[in-house]
Amino acid sequence: MKVLVTGAAGFIGSHLVDRLCEQGADVIGIDNLDPQVHKTSPGYLHRDVDYLFDDLRNWEASASYVDVEAIVHLAAAGGVRRAAREPAEVIDNNAVGTARLVHQAQKLPSLKQFILMSSFSVYGNAYSYALKDGRTIPAVRYPEDLIAGRFSVYCPDTGEEGVICPITESAPLQPLETYGASKAMQELCLAGLAVENTTILRASSVVGPRMRWFDEDATIIARLAGWISNGQRPVVFEDGLQIRDWIAVSDVVDAILRLLSNPMGPQVLNLCSGVPTTLLEACEQIATSIGVVCDPDVRPQARPGDMRDCLGDASGLTALLGRPPVSFQKAASSMFMKTECTAGPG
Repeated sequence: MKVLVTGAAGFIGSHLVDRLCEQGADVIGIDNLDPQVHKTSPGYLHRDVDYLFDDLRNWEASASYVDVEAIVHLAAAGGVRRAAREPAEVIDNNAVGTARLVHQAQKLPSLKQFILMSSFSVYGNAYSYALKDGRTIPAVRYPEDLIAGRFSVYCPDTGEEGVICPITESAPLQPLETYGASKAMQELCLAGLAVENTTILRASSVVGPRMRWFDEDATIIARLAGWISNGQRPVVFEDGLQIRDWIAVSDVVDAILRLLSNPMGPQVLNLCSGVPTTLLEACEQIATSIGVVCDPDVRPQARPGDMRDCLGDASGLTALLGRPPVSFQKAASSMFMKTECTAGPG
């Protein structure tokens, strides 16, 4: 099989490229080597891959792509912090780049499958919370509660604290910020794609080797690991009891490979573990893996745009993999070894 991977030099893309090459696939990789992500050319680039280092917005489907059978579109400018700082660039990169890719893909006669990596950010405020009487309430937090240090989601009638319900693939797209909006735009770009099989993968926060540890746009888990490994107190806002749902990059790659080998998979699929982990629990697990003691700096203030919790329904992924995804707790020991967390950026 000949596979075109966008974002092929990135965190997820590089792992996928490695596995595809192990399986004997013919891989073409496109990556713009964004200087905000790659300070130098990554040392892990695969020698058997034909890379095109260019902006996807400039890509032309030339004769060398005529026999491409599948596209895995991972390229995107992210994340939330960068999108707030450079909204026009992130939207243009993600939405226009995807639209360009979809338009050019129509010229590929052998193309049978298109897989898009989206994000849980598209769900935004679509979460619901369960009450003891069986009712659910929306993920709305009120200013008076936040000012009083009540950071959870509460029933406005009774004051009862709600329990987050794992979000399913059928939830509406309600992004809260620019990055989530740009990923929703990517999904909408597929509406005009005439390909036999398309799949949208909505990933929670992905963790594993080759993560970005040291720049201002690193994910929260990478920032926590970086602080802890450097002997600094990790900064956690609100009360540290916010729930997050992390998935191992190995499970993400396994899911993509399963879809490539069985194109008749779901049209939309959550990529998550389905296992809730609070930020304070994550700090403890990272510190234990590294072999240090951790005393988080908990700052009791809510930041605009922050969602309280993130938790996905992983039943679809479990069915696809034929096993439960790896939980953050089980994977932390190998993900956050001290040598990994202190390695410089690629």
